[in-house]
Amino acid sequence: MSTLSLARTDEGLSKAARYAILTGVLALAMAMSLMLGYRQYTPLDVWNAFTAFDGSETAVVIVNLRLPRAIIAPLTGASLGIAGVVIQTLARNRIASPDTLGLNAGASLTVVVASFVFGISSLAGLSSAAALGALLTSLIVFGIATSAGGLSPLRIVLVGVTIAGLGHAIVEVILTSNEAELEQLLFWLSGSFMDRPISLALNGLPFVLTGAAIAVALARALDALHADDSTAASLGVPIVLVRGASFVAISILTGTAVAMAGPVSFVGLVVPHAARKIVGLRHTHQIAAAALVGAIYTTLADVLARFVIYPTEAPVGALTAVGGGVVLLALLRRRAA
Repeated sequence: MSTLSLARTDEGLSKAARYAILTGVLALAMAMSLMLGYRQYTPLDVWNAFTAFDGSETAVVIVNLRLPRAIIAPLTGASLGIAGVVIQTLARNRIASPDTLGLNAGASLTVVVASFVFGISSLAGLSSAAALGALLTSLIVFGIATSAGGLSPLRIVLVGVTIAGLGHAIVEVILTSNEAELEQLLFWLSGSFMDRPISLALNGLPFVLTGAAIAVALARALDALHADDSTAASLGVPIVLVRGASFVAISILTGTAVAMAGPVSFVGLVVPHAARKIVGLRHTHQIAAAALVGAIYTTLADVLARFVIYPTEAPVGALTAVGGGVVLLALLRRRAA
């Protein structure tokens, strides 16, 4: 991490101005989420729905259907964006993410098992199951990579992709044996914010804030982890404690996102790259920017998903997967060059 790299982001707009712009874009994206869809509404329609709710179809759609997804989408994006920043630093790999490390697959598997096998349906129960699945998956991936010869960036991703494939295969087996729920859960597993109750956001918010708070508390230690472990240890960083706390933060953030919206693909891959370009390498700023960029990315993807196969709605996870796949191929090509 060079001084030049860190200083480069101080040129041009100040960081405060950049955060203000990102916040404004997020507000605009959320307004678009409220107004655009199968039916289009004006800003006045939205204002009247919130200030003078009259039980009309327009008011019901805006308040009961559009508002929850306008909140859940950015909350999910912020969670995955922050998780992506921490994962890429831990793995020292810019193509690491909750997807490539298998965390989304592990969280999805535990949610499906919790739902089908144990009959759990509450957000708290599903969030706990998803967080546990993400935590166990992260421990398995890093444990196998370590035992196979060390935490090299390539080895971590290879192990993660293998675990992700195994998790998805098990999920498909479980779903195939429960055909009555197959269609609904397959749509959920593609990632979607449609038909989600506002309670998902209200109950998920404390989990997201907890995971984000842990990540922020680890920011200085994560700065040191840009170097190798011996350098970080010489700077006084308790490596084992930091890695453990990071696993907890990643698991909470990824698990909550999966419980709210299903596995929305590649957000945790794309967003950290954008955040670094906007605010630089320091994790205090990376985390804040990743939360805003992730919120914007998923909200705009949700709006676009309403129109790509209009009048039918596409799973938002399919759109983020396309965008993430393009970025991943570009990163791999850059590495090969």
